[in-house]
Amino acid sequence: MSGIAQKKILLGVTGGAAAYKAVDLASKLTGFGATVRTVMTESATRLVGAKSFEAVTKQCVYTSLWETASGFEIEHISLVEWADIIVVAPATANIIGKIAGGICDDLLSTVVCVCWKKRVLIAPAMNDNMWSNPIVQGNVEKLKELGFVMIGPESGRLACGTEGLGRMSEPADIIAKIEELVSK
Repeated sequence: MSGIAQKKILLGVTGGAAAYKAVDLASKLTGFGATVRTVMTESATRLVGAKSFEAVTKQCVYTSLWETASGFEIEHISLVEWADIIVVAPATANIIGKIAGGICDDLLSTVVCVCWKKRVLIAPAMNDNMWSNPIVQGNVEKLKELGFVMIGPESGRLACGTEGLGRMSEPADIIAKIEELVSK
């Protein structure tokens, strides 16, 4: 994973049940020598604590458009300028729809709107019925046409207890995709 060493990765975490996997992802990326900063939606903070990300990355976690963690910088601009790649994992149907529609009503959706010229990797995670919804699929296709890169979802046991297509890809697979993208 030498291609990840020294890279600056902005990790966007949304309020999907797979948010716990994002902590493992951040930890592994940091272990490979990347610097990881995390942007969490309010819903994500209800599932996983910001302190978990701070502990594994040794970096500040960003959760609001209205707080400035680093002086007087405009966070949604400075975070994008800082990052080599943006990774949204897990990416719920909600954030996929916001990105596809250009809706910027929280820090993460605003960051992704700013960074459309950079590499953005999206790791969807949701119930299989949500994933197969034609509106969600239309949003996914729109993002692909705009150059966003998708990884997953995978089939398996979902948070609701059913089996189906909707699991977030495993951190190791996401890391391999990140390495592929940053090496280009």
